[in-house]
Amino acid sequence: MPEGNVMDQMPEPFYLPSEKKKCSRALYEEVFAEDSGRFVDFYYTYKTRENQILALEQDGMLVSMLHLNPYRMIVNGYETPANYIVAVATKKEYRHQGYMRLLMEKALKDMGEQGIPFTFLMPASEKIYAPFDFVWICSYTSLPPRVERMDADGQNRYLASRYQVFCKRDRTYMENLAAERKAEEGEAAPEKMPPFMARITDVCQMLRMANTRQTQSLYLRIHDPIISQNDGWFFWDASPEYSRAEKLLYQPEKTDLDLTVGELTSLIFGSFRICLSEVV
Repeated sequence: MPEGNVMDQMPEPFYLPSEKKKCSRALYEEVFAEDSGRFVDFYYTYKTRENQILALEQDGMLVSMLHLNPYRMIVNGYETPANYIVAVATKKEYRHQGYMRLLMEKALKDMGEQGIPFTFLMPASEKIYAPFDFVWICSYTSLPPRVERMDADGQNRYLASRYQVFCKRDRTYMENLAAERKAEEGEAAPEKMPPFMARITDVCQMLRMANTRQTQSLYLRIHDPIISQNDGWFFWDASPEYSRAEKLLYQPEKTDLDLTVGELTSLIFGSFRICLSEVV
């Protein structure tokens, strides 16, 4: 790369329009060569119908991408949108140039602006995502066969009776799941699935879904170097029945908890029973 201002020479992240999403398939197949052709067919037929693909182009070609797959989540009885980050990929010759950081920071900022409370992923390596304040939240959960045979309503009732955080089942979810299973027929199942990591992207929205065992009012200092609206002081008033949160425009006289956004994510999700069994 020529000398000069490196940031001025960095490509600008952008979302692929729907008609261009298939252009990312070559990069997907290059980086995730272990995925079968049938699985990639499934992914680009079903999952890219509603997802967002954040991309970078360099030298006239797509060189790096990050997919945001949307889910409806049930969190402590509330329904909320959340994005599952998958297919984070960069062409080999363009790695270690900060492209993945550009994509991740753009994705996190956009989710914060949209009021999406959190995002999650299944990491290839913790060290890739820990610098962005992602933390471990739960193991992969295999559902009993009898539950997997239930319809969407049956699965939702089963999950709601046992867990506080899970992906809501609906028509699209069940359709995608059936297609995914068909694409994986005959494939050897992995011996062990990696656990999940998550990151809060809207502090107030997340706090409002997190009740506490006892009534308490807390002043929080949250540090978020990426999402500016999450960086500052917050007032959290919560009990077993309600939870209210607001960002303060001033520094309070006392601070009850001083946390990074990752530490807050650990604190909140550590209080939940979580079931995640999604692959993509």
